[in-house]
Order: sequence, then C-alpha cells, then structure tokens
Amino acid sequence: MSVMTVTDELVHRAAWFKMFSLLFRYPNEETITLLKDGVPELPIEVLNTDMRANAEPFKRAVADASAEQITLEYSSLFTGAGLCRANENDYEKLSFSMTEKLADVAGFYSAFGFEVNDDTGERPDFVGTELDFINLMLLKQAYAVKNGWTEQAAVTADALANFVETHFVRWVPKLCYALRELATEGGIYAAGADALVAIVDSEDSRLPESSK
Repeated sequence: MSVMTVTDELVHRAAWFKMFSLLFRYPNEETITLLKDGVPELPIEVLNTDMRANAEPFKRAVADASAEQITLEYSSLFTGAGLCRANENDYEKLSFSMTEKLADVAGFYSAFGFEVNDDTGERPDFVGTELDFINLMLLKQAYAVKNGWTEQAAVTADALANFVETHFVRWVPKLCYALRELATEGGIYAAGADALVAIVDSEDSRLPESSK
C-alpha cells in the first residue's frame, strides 16, 4: 500500500471542499456533471476514521439523484422562501457583528488573492464561497510544499487554520443540522450534510491545540 504524501493529502482534502462548494451552488448542467464525476472519486482516507461511514451514503445519493431531483430540492431549500440559510452571519446571535465578520472574511480573501464573483449575488460569508476559499488555500499549501517553499507553506497553513477555526468550524455544523432537518431523507442534501459534518470533524482535529 502506498503512503500518502503531505502534498497528496492536501490535494485530496481540497477535492472534498471543491465538491461541497459545488453542492451549494445552483445546480445547472455543468455543476451537476462535476458533482456526479467528482464525488465518487473523493478519498475517504482524509476523513477521521470514525467519520468515514458518512461518506458512502453521500456518494450513493449523488450517483442516484437525477438532475431534476437535485434542482427541485435545491430550490426548495435555498431559493425564494427556502428555509435553509447558507451564510455564516445568519447563524450569528449578535447582529451587530455582521459587518465585522464580513470584513474579516473579506480580509482573508484579499490577503490570498481570492476574488469573489460579484455576478453570483452571494455575500463573502456564503458557504459555497468559504468552501471555495478553503479549497484554494489547501491547493496553495500543496503547491508550496511540493516546491519546497517552507515559509510560504507555513504562512498558508497558519492562515488556513485561523480561517477554519474562526469561521468554518464555528457555524457549518449549524448549517448541517438545519439541512438534516429540512432536506429529503436519503436525498443528496441530507446525505451531504452528514458528509460535511465528517469534513468539519476532520478539519477541527487538525487545528493546533493552542487555537482551540
């Protein structure tokens, strides 16, 4: 059995974040194709051992769901009068912190050259955008490690850990709980919520003890 390199692990983790960023985007033909092609290939080895069972139902749900089913459920959950909120600040108890939180998220993006597509109409704290950013950071770190750029790799790793601890692991479990309550049992979004919980758990376990 081959040993997974540091670079491979970073790239595999990035793949999970990319697929989940697509899951929360409007499911047009291109997005659905990318999900159906990419999700079956996601490696469970980067998940915590006791959370790996969450991955297989998600893979099956994506494989089994038709484009129409995915689109209908997405619309019922997230558009119009959809009940599931998908922005970080929607889960904040103190509304006055919204501006500060958005500024902090935008600051991370700006520092690492991550541009938000204004055409989507989404806020910087939209879950799909935060997932895309984490994907980018993991790929940046992988590239730095592969090229032996120790300082750049360390800077990226520290910033990523800070973002994950300050933003991602603080609110995404709440989103997953909401999805589990509102999504169709056995469907792509209910299964996706469980798999995303596995990602949260795995990334949380990688945070330095000093940041917890």
